[in-house]
Amino acid sequence: MSKNNTQIENGPKRFDLVKPYDFRGARIDHFIAREPKVRDLRQFLKLAETDSIAAIEATLANLCSVDNPVISEMSIKDFGVMKAWYEGFLSDLIPDSEM
Repeated sequence: MSKNNTQIENGPKRFDLVKPYDFRGARIDHFIAREPKVRDLRQFLKLAETDSIAAIEATLANLCSVDNPVISEMSIKDFGVMKAWYEGFLSDLIPDSEM
């Protein structure tokens, strides 16, 4: 269990959106994200040096196998839930003394 008391599940994670939306003629009402890998962490850390929001946006898009603009159009509320899920993986990598 991570430090923020969020249970991290193995395997794909489904996110049902509170605020579904239309994007280029398609109704977006959920995302399915695969579990992050080391390569995702490497990409995230590289991008986060210049823009942390763009880094999490690109990482979530990659994990959900969608283009970045699809993630950009979601509500902040839904983005926050997905961001917290990803940060749960990151928090397990950081020692308590650095939190």
